[in-house]
Amino acid sequence: MDDRYLKGLLTVIAIELLWLALGGGSGRASAQSTATPVIITGIRLESADGGTLPVAVHGTVTIAPAGPVKVEADRPVPVEAVPYKPSVRPGE
Repeated sequence: MDDRYLKGLLTVIAIELLWLALGGGSGRASAQSTATPVIITGIRLESADGGTLPVAVHGTVTIAPAGPVKVEADRPVPVEAVPYKPSVRPGE
């Protein structure tokens, strides 16, 4: 009894998976054709230094620096060499 039930259940699952794989029961997905435009009319910045303001860019903008770019940080990032140590398992 249990064997017939299990085989029947697995058969039903296999048929449903086959149906989904063949594309049955699913409609085609499409992007939204009429998007609602969003217009930001104001912004409130609550930082002490004034913060930053949003910038709107229409079209494609490519930014290429004319030379090297200097990156500054509040504190240096520690960099150290880690020697290779062979082990049987990783992390030992």
